[in-house]
Amino acid sequence: MKPTPSRSLLLALCAAAIAFAAAPTRAAEETALPPEKPTTPYKAEVRNTYKISEPGGGQSGGDTLEIRVSGPRLYERPKIIGETTAIVDAEKREVIEFEEKGAEKIAKKFPLNDAPIPYIGGRSALAAHDPEWPAPVVAGQDKVAGEKCTILHYGNPAENGIAACVSKQGVVMRAKIVFPDYEREFEILDFDAGQQDDKYFAPPKEYELVDGSAE
Repeated sequence: MKPTPSRSLLLALCAAAIAFAAAPTRAAEETALPPEKPTTPYKAEVRNTYKISEPGGGQSGGDTLEIRVSGPRLYERPKIIGETTAIVDAEKREVIEFEEKGAEKIAKKFPLNDAPIPYIGGRSALAAHDPEWPAPVVAGQDKVAGEKCTILHYGNPAENGIAACVSKQGVVMRAKIVFPDYEREFEILDFDAGQQDDKYFAPPKEYELVDGSAE
């Protein structure tokens, strides 16, 4: 009589088949690029540092920021060192600056420069630092502020490039940007995805809005 496979053997074979089928899916997920721009509004606390090397010396600094992002709009308030709150509208190409604790209730509007803004632009902003860089290389997975993210390398991250970690929602959770004589690094310390109140993307009503570029 031909032997009949045991129930445990059949279950083991089924489990192996399922694992084999799932493996390519997991591999594809780990090598896929995250969305080009953030797909969700969010609030975050960010640690931001920079270092500039110059002949005869240099400068460095940093701060912890509260940021809020909604589409092309960014609210950025320093929490430790600075006093100036900035509201950026990348679509309107303008930035508004004011001091929330200032004696003068004045908000100044300026044209927005062309510097890439990763908080808003996601990995598309990272790539914009140097259009000659090839497509980013996926270098693994990590977790920042409780969010899983994909490690991406642009150019040569050690000398002239970027090492970043971008979440499945397209948010740049961490980035180290290195150029000759310049280095900037930021990392999200606390992250909360969700709708942001429009009040954050305009100066308080009691502030007078003036043209800062006319000064």
